[in-house]
Amino acid sequence: MKQTDIQSFATSQLTLLDHELQAELAETQLLTSTHAPTVLQRAGLALLNLTLSSQRTGFGGKTLLELGLDPAVGGGDLPEHGLRTGDICAVAEQPKGAERRKQRESMEERGCSGVVTRVQREAVTVALDKDEVEVPRGKLWL
Repeated sequence: MKQTDIQSFATSQLTLLDHELQAELAETQLLTSTHAPTVLQRAGLALLNLTLSSQRTGFGGKTLLELGLDPAVGGGDLPEHGLRTGDICAVAEQPKGAERRKQRESMEERGCSGVVTRVQREAVTVALDKDEVEVPRGKLWL
């Protein structure tokens, strides 16, 4: 049986993971720039009308945001979605219905990105990528 060089195997795996990450980021950018948030929610790719339930510090000093459904819209369980633990996501202020595309894009740029760490029926927890980040306020969407 042929011996596998661990260094070259690890390097090739890291390269493949980086390519996969770049492809997912490009796909997400395309979807968010061409579709309204409500369309993305119907497809299970986004969650709308979220509010910040709690904010705390987790392992490694990462900021953890727990996001739940806005009680003014309808409390209780989150609608059906496809978000899972480990998914890369963005947390941004939810655009109003009448806002133009340019305003929507600038709101998304002011948001923050992270990784879903926990999914519950009534809340989603996201670990933010950067240590010092301005957390958006008001109605949020993932």
